[in-house]
Amino acid sequence: MIRTVTFDAANTLIRLTAPAGQTYAEVARRFGAVLDPARINQAFVRAWKEVPRLPDQTGPRAEDARFWWRALVATTLSIAEYRVNPFPDYFDAVYKEFTLPGIWQLTPGVTHVLSALTQAGIRLGVVSNFDRRLYSILETLGVLNRFEHLIISSEVGADKPSPRIFEEVLRRFDLGPKEVLHVGDEEEIDGIGARSAGMSAFILGKDGDWKEFLRNIRLLAESDPGLR
Repeated sequence: MIRTVTFDAANTLIRLTAPAGQTYAEVARRFGAVLDPARINQAFVRAWKEVPRLPDQTGPRAEDARFWWRALVATTLSIAEYRVNPFPDYFDAVYKEFTLPGIWQLTPGVTHVLSALTQAGIRLGVVSNFDRRLYSILETLGVLNRFEHLIISSEVGADKPSPRIFEEVLRRFDLGPKEVLHVGDEEEIDGIGARSAGMSAFILGKDGDWKEFLRNIRLLAESDPGLR
């Protein structure tokens, strides 16, 4: 019986209103630097893959894992062969920029999904490789109070697909793995991670097909009284 559905954040619940490279370039202009948004965005995508993920640890990460994002921004500029000075001030501005209204939006259809699950008595949570900025982002978008728990990698000390972050879901909701369904956009991160902890997983298509998700939920409901 599925009692709880958890969601990945970026590109599942929420998405950027513009490519990250565009935001990097707009902030750089305040420092007198001209960056080509397309070039910096290509570098960002590459840096996201190249900057090593942090190892598991016990307890929250220092500075809310801010140092990892600093490495990401520095690597992005290096790959794109740009310099923005003073870099510490530029990084602080970029880091803050990604919490401001207008930077993120809810993915189309997700509000309906959250309402449908809540009406069915399903408990909701978030499991994300993010930091505490996610609280203010979701509050700005008006959905923070929809979720009983936010399980964030910087607070747990483990990133998806580590089973540790999913085990924290089970601990906080006080449920068994068969009672939780996780929804995300990456099989390698969300699917493998959730299943490694014994949970079910649903991976959204590239266009975030919530209709397909709801169809799957309805199929589950036919055999699961908890979803009726």
